[in-house]
Amino acid sequence: MSQYLKNHWYVVAQKNELKDQPLARMVMEKPLVIFKGKSNKVGVLDDLCAHRLTPLSLGEIVGDSIQCGYHGWTFDCEGKCVSIPNVKKINNISVFSYPVIEKWGWIFIWMGKPELASQTPLPDFHVIDEEKWVGSGSMLNVSANCDLIRDNLLDLTHAKYTHKQTLATDEVDEVPIIAKKIGNMVSVKRVMKNIKPSPFFAKSVGYKENIIHRQTTEYTPGCNIVIRLRGNSAPGASENKKNGFRVLNAMTPETKTSTHYFWWLGRDYDQNNSELTQWMKDANARTFLEDKVVLEAQQQNMILNPNKNPIPSPMDKGIALAEKLNIELLERETLTPSPKRGVNNAR
Repeated sequence: MSQYLKNHWYVVAQKNELKDQPLARMVMEKPLVIFKGKSNKVGVLDDLCAHRLTPLSLGEIVGDSIQCGYHGWTFDCEGKCVSIPNVKKINNISVFSYPVIEKWGWIFIWMGKPELASQTPLPDFHVIDEEKWVGSGSMLNVSANCDLIRDNLLDLTHAKYTHKQTLATDEVDEVPIIAKKIGNMVSVKRVMKNIKPSPFFAKSVGYKENIIHRQTTEYTPGCNIVIRLRGNSAPGASENKKNGFRVLNAMTPETKTSTHYFWWLGRDYDQNNSELTQWMKDANARTFLEDKVVLEAQQQNMILNPNKNPIPSPMDKGIALAEKLNIELLERETLTPSPKRGVNNAR
């Protein structure tokens, strides 16, 4: 957990966070400023003015540019200085800008080598735009390394103990998992047959009898998790219900011990039920707050006990594969230098 995977797309903000004022956000220990101008183009720059290194986030959006609130120097979405009070000719002054893509209601940023950005696809969160799926999401700041959140999602046995009022099922730690690496993805699958539905499934779908519950968790770097959940009434049940859920999770490192956690929860049934959508969002948010308590305490214990290593369990197969994948990708990244950051001096 000491290095960052940079040559990947990360979610840096929700679309609805970009309003009339610049947004300050730290990513991988880099203070950034995010803004959207009149033409709806999004800019992400290092959060410092080339003049006196004042945070640009303290300034304001002017047209499609951002103006420093200290002395009025103005920069466009590419970081180029386009205006200095009482200066007619500006010679190659800029601040570092980052490749950015707005899609699915999220703003994605590229922190690695800029020339690789166009060659790398976004994480696959396409279900947000599909008519079959309806849902909602939010963002949570967690004072824990993003890998700890990833591991929490790759081992869902914790639901039985951490989420007793929502996601708990007695069989979740009794049924073996199938974990495998497929290219740059790690997949963890579990099928629980003829089980009592979790409180969340019972409430959101209306199950009254036993079900077949399928879980598939897919991890892709930088730090993204897609959880596919499907339930069907068990054979012999008098009811005939079925459902599908998607839980999208995008974890973006703020620092080595804190994470911006973006999520979206969707379903493929009863799409016009706005009350159910809101209930599901609220229930999921409460569930993640339960995770937050555990993960932040876990992070603090790791800080206080730097020489202690976790002891793995049979359910950690996916975690081990994800960690191995990350190590392989980090080794590839270290073969080439990182892009230079900072500002060009004014002349």
